[in-house]
Amino acid sequence: MDKQPNHIAEQAATYLAGSQSESPAHRRAREAWLAEDARHRRAYDEMQQLWDHAGNLRDDPELKAFTARQLATMRRSRWSVRISLATAAVFVLLAGAYLAARRMAAPPPARYATQLGERRTQVLADGTQVVLNTDTAVEVQYTRSQRGIELQRGEAQFDVAHDAVRPFVVHTGLGTVTALGTRFQVRRDADDAVVTLLRGSVAITQGQNRRTLVPNEQARLSDKGGITVRTIDPAQVSGWLDGWLHFSNTTLADVVAEANRYSARKLRLADSRLAGLRLHGNFRSGDSASIAAAAKQLLPVTVDDRGTEIVLRSK
Repeated sequence: MDKQPNHIAEQAATYLAGSQSESPAHRRAREAWLAEDARHRRAYDEMQQLWDHAGNLRDDPELKAFTARQLATMRRSRWSVRISLATAAVFVLLAGAYLAARRMAAPPPARYATQLGERRTQVLADGTQVVLNTDTAVEVQYTRSQRGIELQRGEAQFDVAHDAVRPFVVHTGLGTVTALGTRFQVRRDADDAVVTLLRGSVAITQGQNRRTLVPNEQARLSDKGGITVRTIDPAQVSGWLDGWLHFSNTTLADVVAEANRYSARKLRLADSRLAGLRLHGNFRSGDSASIAAAAKQLLPVTVDDRGTEIVLRSK
């Protein structure tokens, strides 16, 4: 009697599931089974392709939910035969293929970016408004279950449209920020990411760490792990939306670093002893010359602006 196709598929799934840690005896049994019938090899190759295609979707919550629904349907149908591990493996493989096909059919992600010194406001498909700061790039990918944003570099403010079904998630490379109907800013630097909440609430996740912010709190995610939270003045962190940089008792090192984000002509401290000096003032973003002039007037600093950089030196 011919073997049933579902039995062949189950056996192929069983051999595939164990192939990564099989003993020599199991390997010989698998190879013998594959050589026994052309249908065996065909089923095994198809399972391998499905598994490879699923890739990192295997642990995806949507995949798990899909598989759970299928198994629940099987149980409700009152099958008298016990569901085997191989049968479950088949469903996982099919679920992975199902999700992969769905996502491959989805439109490609949208990308938005700004140049040095540029700001841009972008309204997304759901009505969410995104303001991109200088030298910023984001990638937007909406699915049925999630509104996903990858902040690839720079800084952006998100005024999120409410959608109780699809959470709004920003990926920073160091953690995720999840929000429902809120306004917040995210900045991504080389070694850390900064999340500032202006309205509503957001949940920040980094590995096993999770923090929920309230308005006017700012969280810093370090590349070494850990989330630190402090209270901020919203006016100080939102000036860039109007083209201003607000400094309040800010170290000169931080002033220079922030100003250089907006201008092709950079400020540079020639003497490390200047780094700890503090400056207070409001300046137009990109106007490095005005910042240098203020430092010269208020601090023991001289300015050399004859080259491609504006160099600040000790008096």
